[in-house]
Amino acid sequence: MANFPIDPELHIDESPETVLRQSDDALTYLQRKARTDPDGPWRDALRNFQAIRDEWSALEAVVRLECLLESKDLLIEAKRSWLPSQVDAVDFNVAEPEWRSGESKGPI
Repeated sequence: MANFPIDPELHIDESPETVLRQSDDALTYLQRKARTDPDGPWRDALRNFQAIRDEWSALEAVVRLECLLESKDLLIEAKRSWLPSQVDAVDFNVAEPEWRSGESKGPI
């Protein structure tokens, strides 16, 4: 199996936090999970990763894994590059276009 990057990477809510950056990381993670629950959804996800042959099949496997992690409430959402307190510092006021100021520029 070829190794493909996972972008954006998947952060899994475990102790310690697990981060899947490549399809090989996901394969190792799923092998571990499938050992604890051999007939469950982890085994299906493992089969998806074992069947990866190209970039498209890798993308499909990652999307299915992401859905499984969400359903198990294990997926940590992408970390923000800004803090909520910084929102106040952003100026959301946009200058009003001239045509809305009441001045007509001619027929529309």
